[in-house]
Amino acid sequence: MKLRPGAKPHLRTPFAWRGGRVLQLFAGLVLALGLAACSEEEAPLEKQKVHPVKLLSLSDEGGGVIQRYPGVVEASERSNLSFRIGGELRELKVQAGQEVEKGELIARLDDRDARSELNNARSSFNLAQATYKRMKYSVEKGAISRARFDEAQAEFQSAQAQYSQAQDQLSYTYLKAPYDGVIARVPVDNYQVVAAQETIAVLQQPGQIDVIFNMPERQVRAIDRERAEAGRLEDAALAWVRFGSGESRYPARYKEHDTSASEGSLSYEVTLTLPEPQDITVLSGMSATVELDMQQLTAATQGQWRVPIEAVVTQEESPNQAVVWRYVPKGGDAQVSETINEDAGKSEGKQQEAGAQGTVEAVPVTVLQATGEGLVITGELSAGDRLVTAGASRMEAGEPVRPWVKEAGL
Repeated sequence: MKLRPGAKPHLRTPFAWRGGRVLQLFAGLVLALGLAACSEEEAPLEKQKVHPVKLLSLSDEGGGVIQRYPGVVEASERSNLSFRIGGELRELKVQAGQEVEKGELIARLDDRDARSELNNARSSFNLAQATYKRMKYSVEKGAISRARFDEAQAEFQSAQAQYSQAQDQLSYTYLKAPYDGVIARVPVDNYQVVAAQETIAVLQQPGQIDVIFNMPERQVRAIDRERAEAGRLEDAALAWVRFGSGESRYPARYKEHDTSASEGSLSYEVTLTLPEPQDITVLSGMSATVELDMQQLTAATQGQWRVPIEAVVTQEESPNQAVVWRYVPKGGDAQVSETINEDAGKSEGKQQEAGAQGTVEAVPVTVLQATGEGLVITGELSAGDRLVTAGASRMEAGEPVRPWVKEAGL
């Protein structure tokens, strides 16, 4: 090797040779480990995912189908008080909320015309009566013909009827309470000219109230007549009424229903009756919520369940068949499932269930009706079954799942 002038020869020591060899081996090892790691990353893709699902447990109490309807309160004994004749109001003695007794004056019309007619009728009656008495005496003496007496008798009877009618007309200017009660409404003002049969005051009798609501035609058809008649009994708990947003509900009895559909709708008006509540104030016209045990009324005591709308789905292969997804625990989790169903809602059961796994199966169901709280279904279900309520549309038969449990503090 030819060196530059003044340059020192470069010698390769054994250490330098061994160091380079070590670096080469290290680089090869890193490369091999990287390739191995890449091949192992594909393994999780082959693993089966276990999805958490929210479950609803069916219970025996869940079989009762409570249907709710909006209703309006009315008094059981209710009268729209009005005059038989028209005229000007001269006295209006009552106001809304006032208690009245039977025979008490409610209102009075201007009676001047009625009194004038009564005076004329009285005069005609007195004249006809005097003429009749004279004619009767004369015909007995043979002074007049029988025909003349008959004319006098007819005039007397006509005058008598007109006098009685005039007395009635005067009495019609007075409006009195037909029974003890409370004035619910007074839609007119004093000195107002009113027509015959126009409502002057609404009188209702306290102690009993009615609640009126509309029921769809298809639900009316499903009601069992014997069950409906049993609802007239005091001890038949088939209907309840709630007032406003209160938690209390009051048992009610069936009273009557219309036999023809309401105009413009396929629904029928139904009336329930119940004692007036003593713990709250309920007035005519207030809103109410009627709750009916439709399962008892339709005589279908088993096999119906109320579930959330999202629990009922369809499958692509059978778009016309509704199904629910039932949770099927693994063999080792069967006892846990029974524990949860028997004591649903307890934290101890939820903690036991947190690690449980299972699969889902589709159960065909029939949707009977939609309510404000979900759908009423029937199918091969029983108390204790647990249904998927969240994500049911993404389920597949046999898919591994685990019950979702809400963590403490969430």
